[in-house]
Amino acid sequence: MSIAKLGSTAKLKTIAIIRLSSLGDIVHTLPAFQLLRRHYPEARISWIAEPAGAALLENFSGIDRILVFDLKARKGWVARIKYLISFVRRWRRQFDLVPDFQGLIKSALLSFLLGGSRLGFASRNAREWMAALFYSRRAAYFPEDRHVIHKNMHLLSLLGISSATVEYPVQEWLPSRQLSEFLEKNNLTDKGWTILNVGGGWPSKVLSEKQWLQIAAGLKNDYRLVMLWGNEKERETAAAVSRQSGVLLAPFMNFSDLIYFIDHAQLVISGDTLALHLADLTRTPAVGIFGPSSPQRNGPLFPGSRVVFRELSCSFCYRRKCDTMSCLRDIVTEDIIEAARKINAQHNRNSD
Repeated sequence: MSIAKLGSTAKLKTIAIIRLSSLGDIVHTLPAFQLLRRHYPEARISWIAEPAGAALLENFSGIDRILVFDLKARKGWVARIKYLISFVRRWRRQFDLVPDFQGLIKSALLSFLLGGSRLGFASRNAREWMAALFYSRRAAYFPEDRHVIHKNMHLLSLLGISSATVEYPVQEWLPSRQLSEFLEKNNLTDKGWTILNVGGGWPSKVLSEKQWLQIAAGLKNDYRLVMLWGNEKERETAAAVSRQSGVLLAPFMNFSDLIYFIDHAQLVISGDTLALHLADLTRTPAVGIFGPSSPQRNGPLFPGSRVVFRELSCSFCYRRKCDTMSCLRDIVTEDIIEAARKINAQHNRNSD
């Protein structure tokens, strides 16, 4: 199908979304997928993602096929080029439309090699401006101070699709036996625990152990707290806080358990990372703690949530590492505690 024929009434049969990583960004792309799915209910929609992203996407309805793109696992340029050629040969010209929500040269080149009509961001919106050279059509510039979810949905304006409503694909998430046993053992069988998520993805998004201890101390008498973690380094921090504060330590969770655990929580306190964005998806109130990233662009949209950040002259630099970490280290933990209490008070008023 030529790009000239694309539009709100076009009969697209096959679509391949490219959003390879990261996990939080994949969650932020789900509303655009849902909008695309609602507009083209008969189309066969595939999603190309790296292994971790593919595992996360398995937990949402409406995606017909998830294609794992594992270029990073190949060592050296020769192996990577061979893998790319093999992947493209398998899927080339299988799709009428290939929207690239990643905006990298890598993802844009993949869209170009797959053939079909390629949609992408304007050069000023792409993470790497040269990515825009590979697209058949580029969306009009979208202000970067607006939320990234709406930026992703804006890409579909090239198809005549627009909506101000943010909707996620969902399905029923059930706990594994391991998680069920953990909940029963610790009397967490109702929707009433508060999650303290120590993870952050980037080093610049992670609160210190001392800060988490202060948060735990300020809330543990009134909240059932559980320390959440995702990798071994995060587990070390969570375990240290657990030992010193007496707060419960969560077990390792796969994505299905993680979504269930967040969905059934009373509150999530987290940096700008997957847990915070899943809280938004499940409409679980959250306190989002922001350092180098902008809460206006990446924060929760659920009205019951709040954000805490300290704005500095260097704020919202989006640097993964920082020598001073002032934007996070200077956050007053009492502000986080107070935000949690205000959310709880609002919940109680709404329940009366």
